[in-house]
Amino acid sequence: MKKALITGVTGQDGSYLSEFLLEKGYEVYGFVRMSSLDSFSRLKNVVNNPNFHIIYGDITDESSLYRAVQLSTPNEIYNLAAQSHVGLSSCFSEYTANVNALGVLRLINVVNNLKIQNKVKIYQALTSDIFGNIEDSILNEQSQIKPINPYACAKAYAYMLTKSYREQGMFIVNGIAFAHESERRPDKFVTRKITKAAVRIKLGKQDKLSLGNLEVRRDWGHAKDFVRGMYLAMQQEKPDDYVFATGITTSLKEFCSKVFAKLDINLEFKGEGENEKAYDAQSGNLIIDIDSQFTRKNEKLNPLGDYSKAERILGWKPYYTIDDIIEEMIKRDLIEETK
Repeated sequence: MKKALITGVTGQDGSYLSEFLLEKGYEVYGFVRMSSLDSFSRLKNVVNNPNFHIIYGDITDESSLYRAVQLSTPNEIYNLAAQSHVGLSSCFSEYTANVNALGVLRLINVVNNLKIQNKVKIYQALTSDIFGNIEDSILNEQSQIKPINPYACAKAYAYMLTKSYREQGMFIVNGIAFAHESERRPDKFVTRKITKAAVRIKLGKQDKLSLGNLEVRRDWGHAKDFVRGMYLAMQQEKPDDYVFATGITTSLKEFCSKVFAKLDINLEFKGEGENEKAYDAQSGNLIIDIDSQFTRKNEKLNPLGDYSKAERILGWKPYYTIDDIIEEMIKRDLIEETK
């Protein structure tokens, strides 16, 4: 039986990956940061599985990483631990670097110091944000790395670090993931913020929703598709870098229209730029307005991912559509708001 250690196991990707690997017959060890809050809500499908185990620790504490690796004796390590909110990374820049950049280094040091670098494979979760706002219209593994915020800078460090250790013989895969969502996405992220607000507006619990630039486009996929890509990348004979994306972008305006339409609210947009607003076409009520605090500086407006390498080598392609994702999130939000 293969063993996997997953850091960041309580997050969206970690929970789906745990379920996926358990179904594949793995013994899974989840590395969990101690918290007074309920951090196991996404793990309810696996916590009672006899092949799933919790190890407490923190990616910023190398001694707990030693303990986790020694206890789990993994064949594969998936490093998904991260401070994952781009907008907040400027407020927590040192912490972001400590987790997203130095956390990777600590993990590699542990593997090397335990002298198991030839026995374990490592997956490093990266982000399309490392490309910044370069001019390329379609982004792939060869695109220029040009980060523009602390979150992306820390991930770019992780990318360069892992590639350097790979050249020394370590099996380290870099997964460059474009935006990926699900019902398990917290509402501090814009997709779930929109679906949750739409449901609350439909139920009369909220008046309106404030957003940033509605013209921003995103290549949105489903986390379930992406964790399948992680697994496939780790089954190869040689480590490499892979972009995971859908190759299709949707604007924030289009996303909002789709969400509200599923709740039988048709949006009518008026105005431009910061003065643009969306109204309920039937009642005339204001539904969406623009608040500049939600607009990121120097943000790339249309990041589009090219996953052809993953398709060619791994046989990977996305199955979920943006409409599938929206429907799933709305269903979850309706359950939560009508309890």
